[in-house]
Amino acid sequence: MGNPLKRAQSPRNLCAQVVHELGNRILAGDFEPGQPLPQETTLCDQLGVSRTVVREAIKSLSAKGLVQSRAKLGTLVQPARGWNYLDPEVLQWQLQADTSGRQLFHLTEFRRTIEPAAAALAAERASDEELQDIADACDDMRRNADDVDAFLVADLRFHTLILHATGNPFFAPVANAISVALESSLRVTNRQPADNRTSVPVHQKVMKAIVARKPNAAQAAMRALLNDAASRIDRASKKT
Repeated sequence: MGNPLKRAQSPRNLCAQVVHELGNRILAGDFEPGQPLPQETTLCDQLGVSRTVVREAIKSLSAKGLVQSRAKLGTLVQPARGWNYLDPEVLQWQLQADTSGRQLFHLTEFRRTIEPAAAALAAERASDEELQDIADACDDMRRNADDVDAFLVADLRFHTLILHATGNPFFAPVANAISVALESSLRVTNRQPADNRTSVPVHQKVMKAIVARKPNAAQAAMRALLNDAASRIDRASKKT
């Protein structure tokens, strides 16, 4: 049976697949921090790709903070504290490797720190168009409460729109992390339409406070929403 990477046609696709393969293995602990990756020629043989593809993949992993190439030492896996946790791929690999649920807890904790402040800023700074987009996303959640996948899409849009409506560009990369965290969270807590229906009023409260330009109320409503999400995750984890 041939290597699946060999079936890809373009070098760009091949590089993305190698990045995905190695990133997953690093986050899964196949390569420990301080340990070198296999030599370039070995990776070429194992993955069935050219040296050019391997080198480009290593550059991508280095940009994510996962590895660093050093003369005479090879390409070393870096300590976890240097990884770019706001990179969507790194987050996804980490969530896939996490069997304890600890990573989802950390991401939810991060959201509880960031999103209430974002809601308050959005209430102060959002344009009329941004307010309408947030309201529309919330309404899409209501209308699609019985469709788990469509609800997820609307919920993701609702939260990322609020982050962008802060007017602060530093919230943009955070929106990527929020999207990955929220998608993972909802797949744990909102597996049934009934779960979606009960969460709609909580989101509506956030939306109404932002649209009314009430920063304190928006912050409190978002904090309550995330506290509810954390409780749902805790309950769901105890059932598994």
